Amino acid sequence: RVAITAGEILESAYATSLSFLSAETVFVKLSRDRAAVFIEHILISKQSELVTRLSNEVSDLDWKYATFRGIERFAKKHSAESHVDMSPFVYQLLSSVDISEFTSSEHTEKKRKTDASKTIFHICKAYNSTWIQFLKMPKSKELYHTILSSLHEKVIPHMQNPKLLIDFLVDSYDLGGTTSLLALNSLFILITEYNLDYPSFYPKLYRMLTADLLHAPYVTRFISMLDTFLKSPLLPAYLVAAFAKRLAHNSLQAPPHVIVIVVRVITNLIKLHPSVKRLVHRGPDHAAVREDPFLPAEQDPAQCNALQSSLWELEVLAEHYCPGIATTVKTLRKPTDEILVGLGLEKGYDGLFKEYLKMWSKDPPLEFTEPLTFNQSEFADIFTF
Repeated sequence: RVAITAGEILESAYATSLSFLSAETVFVKLSRDRAAVFIEHILISKQSELVTRLSNEVSDLDWKYATFRGIERFAKKHSAESHVDMSPFVYQLLSSVDISEFTSSEHTEKKRKTDASKTIFHICKAYNSTWIQFLKMPKSKELYHTILSSLHEKVIPHMQNPKLLIDFLVDSYDLGGTTSLLALNSLFILITEYNLDYPSFYPKLYRMLTADLLHAPYVTRFISMLDTFLKSPLLPAYLVAAFAKRLAHNSLQAPPHVIVIVVRVITNLIKLHPSVKRLVHRGPDHAAVREDPFLPAEQDPAQCNALQSSLWELEVLAEHYCPGIATTVKTLRKPTDEILVGLGLEKGYDGLFKEYLKMWSKDPPLEFTEPLTFNQSEFADIFTF
């Protein structure tokens, strides 16, 4: 008698069920209900190998529609916190179904008028509802962050109505920390491309910009996004001034490689928004320099008095021991042009250290005459030779 493992039984059941469904399509249209039930059972098995094999089978229109329906039904039944271990398998299958061919600009009107146009419409509609239902499932922190980091590139461009993600993204943005950072891109896309009215976006972004954040491992990603968010010429002067001042104020406590990036962001802000140049050109005799009216503890950018202040912090940074910081700050004193500066995000602290290490002489200066009166015994208690 040969013992059969549970894995072999699952494999056999999967192959048999798939054969029946495939044979059915030879004579009649695929039964979407039966296919959806089959997909539900694959997800319940929590076998990554079976999910991978299933994702390779989802190629034609009927299978794609059935997959979305099966995932949606499964997500509705398993929305309790006790099913958090099932979310990775649902995400694995859902993210593998490609509908970009139906949502791209290359999908012409001629193709839309074919007999499959109704099926394509229902697939795109099911794609929306399935993602919304899946996002309601309990998820681990790692999976949560994985979804947020790819949502703006892999999901939103293919949704019929991305505004359905508002609640999920706003809740994520309110959580703070890394979760808020990962929700920024998607939320900004909804604001700029889909006319989402979210007045709290910039005030919350301002509150995220703390001195501690400039020491976080994800600081370069945040500053890169911040540089993008503040490029709009429609932003009011007080808001741009608030971000420039808070960046300069917090940079006094930041590591050198972050200070270089921050100063470049401020440089770009001044070039894009001439109304904030006054913060740089106020001299040492100005009242805003002698007694700074800026309120660093104020969390509302409209009430922090940044526009009445000055960027005196840049004068301090101009004397920084790191030559790259001093050089970058001094460029602000020259007449500015319209060319924005690169942020140099790829360097990091190690890159900055190696860059300046190459600038030093390889032959350090030494005493040219060998000492004749050096006695090692005199230093025996201090050094070991």
